[in-house]
Amino acid sequence: MTTTTRPRSGRRPSAPSVRRRLRATTADALLVPRRRAGADIGLLALAATLLAATVALALLMPRVLLRSADDAAHGMVAAAGHDADVVVEPGGPVTSDDDPGSADGTDAALGLQDDANAVGDNLTGAVGDLYAPAVSSITSQPATATRTDASGAAHHLSTRLAYVTDGTSTTPPVRWVAGSAPAVVPVHETSGQDVDDDAAVVHEVQVGLSSTAAHHLGIDVGTSLALTLPAHGAATHVVVSGLYTPVDPSAAVWVDHPDLLAATPPAPHATTEGTVGLLLTAGSLEDAERWYMNQSFTESLRFPVAPDTIDAGSTQSLERSFRRVFAQPHVLTQWLVSAPTVRTTLLDVLVAYDARQAAADAQSSVLVLGLAGVGALALVLAARLLVERRRTSLLAERARGASTASVALRAAVESVPLTLGAAGVGALAAWLILPDARGSWTAAAAVAVVAALAPPVTAAALVHRAWSGRRLPANRADRRRLLGRRRARRVTAELTLVVVALAALVSVQRRGLLETRTAHVDPLLAATPLLLAVAATIVLLHVMPPVLRALSRRAQAGRGLVPVVATARAGAASGTAIPLLTLTVAVALLVFCGTTVETVRHGQEHAARSVVGAAVRVDGPATEADVTALRQAPGVTAVAAVALSHARSLGGDSGVTADVEAVDVDAFATILRAHGWNPAPGMTDLDQASDGEIPVLVSPSLAAATSAYQPEVLTRSGEVRLRVVGEVPEGPDVEPIVPGTATTSTTPTVADGLVLVDRTTLDAFDTARAADGTQAADQGEEPAPTTITTVWVDGPGAASAVHAAGLDDRADLHVTTHAGWVDATRTAPLNATLVALLVGTGLALALLAALALALTVVATSGERGRTISALRTLGLDARTARSMTFGELVPLAVATLVAGTLVGIAVPGLLTRSLGLDVATGRPGTVALAVSWLPPALAVVVVGVSLVVAVRVESAARRRDRLGDVLRVGER
Repeated sequence: MTTTTRPRSGRRPSAPSVRRRLRATTADALLVPRRRAGADIGLLALAATLLAATVALALLMPRVLLRSADDAAHGMVAAAGHDADVVVEPGGPVTSDDDPGSADGTDAALGLQDDANAVGDNLTGAVGDLYAPAVSSITSQPATATRTDASGAAHHLSTRLAYVTDGTSTTPPVRWVAGSAPAVVPVHETSGQDVDDDAAVVHEVQVGLSSTAAHHLGIDVGTSLALTLPAHGAATHVVVSGLYTPVDPSAAVWVDHPDLLAATPPAPHATTEGTVGLLLTAGSLEDAERWYMNQSFTESLRFPVAPDTIDAGSTQSLERSFRRVFAQPHVLTQWLVSAPTVRTTLLDVLVAYDARQAAADAQSSVLVLGLAGVGALALVLAARLLVERRRTSLLAERARGASTASVALRAAVESVPLTLGAAGVGALAAWLILPDARGSWTAAAAVAVVAALAPPVTAAALVHRAWSGRRLPANRADRRRLLGRRRARRVTAELTLVVVALAALVSVQRRGLLETRTAHVDPLLAATPLLLAVAATIVLLHVMPPVLRALSRRAQAGRGLVPVVATARAGAASGTAIPLLTLTVAVALLVFCGTTVETVRHGQEHAARSVVGAAVRVDGPATEADVTALRQAPGVTAVAAVALSHARSLGGDSGVTADVEAVDVDAFATILRAHGWNPAPGMTDLDQASDGEIPVLVSPSLAAATSAYQPEVLTRSGEVRLRVVGEVPEGPDVEPIVPGTATTSTTPTVADGLVLVDRTTLDAFDTARAADGTQAADQGEEPAPTTITTVWVDGPGAASAVHAAGLDDRADLHVTTHAGWVDATRTAPLNATLVALLVGTGLALALLAALALALTVVATSGERGRTISALRTLGLDARTARSMTFGELVPLAVATLVAGTLVGIAVPGLLTRSLGLDVATGRPGTVALAVSWLPPALAVVVVGVSLVVAVRVESAARRRDRLGDVLRVGER
């Protein structure tokens, strides 16, 4: 037979056009997803609900924190009180062009108001509109006023002249209750003298006096005082023209002038009867400046801060602005040659707030990323389950010629609108709950992207693996080499993830979670707990197979059926990385949240012990009578009084300074023992002064210096030699808990260490030397103060004793209780919000862990069902089937619990400082890892209960299968 070959045309068949390819890819792209969605409506609704909840939480958590940060900023500024006000002292002389006794005499007052307006405008331009109009004052130097009573006896008062105004009110800040307001005194000359001769003019100034002070001092309207200022030699007659009461004693106008409200009792051994201020009006101010020369008066402008104008987003810019003002204060008074003095504690408040907010941002970022990560993994599990349920139809599509791209497109057509709708619902819910545009959308957007891409990517991977296949060489050596390359690529990828997790851990430990340039949270470093959980999962993936093989061999040696089948099936279940990763991360972050809460609460208790030092702490100038009354009160076990002297020189040529803490040693040792500290061995020798030396304890930083020379300190009786008998023990802070000193351009002196001495021994030594007539050797340095600065009161009745003694009502004392300090720290806005976020995130993670376990059980139920159905035909009962299911999933649950618990406990311990947990305690350096059984127990309960419920639900579903169908079909 002859065959004829048909000649070729020379042209290859043309490739399908782009249009044909596009039409083949998008065919039925809307119809098929709609039908599939109707069949799997329950699973899609679950995924949408999960996505909406995750997006809502990811958006709400930063907003809640920012709202709390605003409240914290307002609270910290408000707590600083008037110390946060900006006080500007221009420094130039107070000038006036009026003649003495002129008719209006208000030129200086108008000039003061002009200065206040100008400085206020410059301050607003420098730092923003934070302040109310200035409270202005013109004050004289301290002086001594002398009055003579009817018997001719002279009475001396410490006083000063002051003119005050708030600059906004048309009414004066006082109400005149007797006499009249001070006015201009017409100039009149002495008989027969020339008016141009200053000696011929009668110097008289009218002033007002507080009615309370007048009653206390016995001064009436018309009383004349002879007043001499240090810068002016001649005395001037000051006449009390009227008595007044303040309209509002708490107004800012009186902050710098409490002596205008009441008289202060004299100090011990003082020659005056007390201290009181004399009020000037605009008219009498001119008389005072003329007669005393304007160089004796200074201006002061106080700008009260408005706490509501400062929020979380403005603190850092304000901090930079105030630093510029302190560096260049002349920008506030550009019309003066000399720079003004600027005082405020607001900069210190802002610095402390920024540190606390940075720590809160770091902690919340870990929670947000962790919750978003677990939510995204749960959505991936849901997508895998959805694709697995559609395996048959997807493979049939591929068999009929559908491309991988068309399969992915149809899955995307279904997932993208669902994702947009669910994410929109979550965002809307977050806005309705907390309408605030601030906060990051990154985590929520990332979860939405994962939810949209997971179904199409999973479906495409399924059909690609099913029809593309993997070709292996027939040669064994080549096949082994190819498989080795694949294993090497997998190991390399896993090692890369582990290295990234370890690198993130090291980086966080070294520099924290904040970026160096922007001071914002670094997302990669904030994901450190998540990365560590991923690394732990990788370790589990390599550890579990040999462990399960060992258990399988042991089970095969036994006689039971359940262990053999369960261990064999467990190997397949544990080999799935996504369920293992999801459960491990969820458990790790759940334990992390609980451990962090326990660590913070334990640190707050420890901080209270260090800050308060006893049951009650009283800071301020308490008296010996107060200490004696407290010691005699019922329920008080110890009272230790402290007199703290700052930065005292330890010798004229040493160049070393120390804070000297004179304390009641015996009571102090009792308090130390009661609160877990160990008194130093040398404390028992502090009452044994001899040979002109006083025994002391020094801090370790002073040990080398005090061993090189003879330490000395200046006391009331002069230089006293010190004999070092030991080191200062660990104990409570000695710095008083009082509002901070206003920040200025000067740098405060910081001592090199601490010297502890017995207060009774020091007082006795000074008294003995004073009796011998010894005087202070160095008159250039003020002696160390002997005024009590702090009193520690311990015992169950300490708080009642302090209240009974009236110490908590005294304005010059600050009372702090241990319980009150802990409560104030825990209820602070940022601290309370952080704990609430940790607890709420822990509960959400518990629900996600339960959901992830349920999805894992459902995802593996098909293959497990076929095995159990086959065994049912051989007589397997329902109880044994449940045992097999439970035994198959227990290794997965146990492994995730162990790994997650270890990671959850390790992360707070390794990242304590990086997370800023010590800032949340209220005192840096007082936090240490505190492990509680409750978080791991909660994880065990959640996983265990979820596992039992899932197994029983699956068993109930399998019970409805008829054995005849199993025998006919062959598998389920």
